[in-house]
Amino acid sequence: MKKKIIFDNDQIIVYIPNAVSNLNVKIIYVFPNPYQLIVKDVTFSSNKFYEISTVDIRKVNYFSLKKKGLKLINNLVNVDRDYFIKNTKNTEYMSIDLKKVSKLLKSRKIKNKEFKLAAYTYFYVSNTLNYSSNYSLYLSNKLGYSESYIKNLTKDIFKYKYLIKNTSGTSGGILSKKTIKLLNSQKFQQIL
Repeated sequence: MKKKIIFDNDQIIVYIPNAVSNLNVKIIYVFPNPYQLIVKDVTFSSNKFYEISTVDIRKVNYFSLKKKGLKLINNLVNVDRDYFIKNTKNTEYMSIDLKKVSKLLKSRKIKNKEFKLAAYTYFYVSNTLNYSSNYSLYLSNKLGYSESYIKNLTKDIFKYKYLIKNTSGTSGGILSKKTIKLLNSQKFQQIL
């Protein structure tokens, strides 16, 4: 696994050989903040001496490649956290237990709306790659809220700037400074 992942300054490079027939893929991830990784660059190369055709590129499912690369990185963090921290100097990535956040949101015991929206934002962003077609329904089932309440929460996290939209047409976004400040706060850590 470590051979497929290379740390280069503030970037993480993931190599996926033969990701699609005769295509090797190199994905470069960067940290927009200590809690998230996003794709900066994707490069395709042929693993034979053939020219890459548009037919080869059409076979590529960008979403699944991105998900596969992130899974490789997350597995490395779960298996050898010290190695990851040594190479990235990032102690915050995957430091908040998602199960605790889920349990906290399910319990409905958060009185402070800011902390609730920050917790939901973190859960929302951490699960963006785990859905199939209806993200609201997926989160509704995970958290035990109605689908309409999940949609309202999602509107609120964008409206009150807990999450900043990075690209249109995709779920997720970038955690705002406001959210990071709340996640790092002593009170939030005590609630977990």
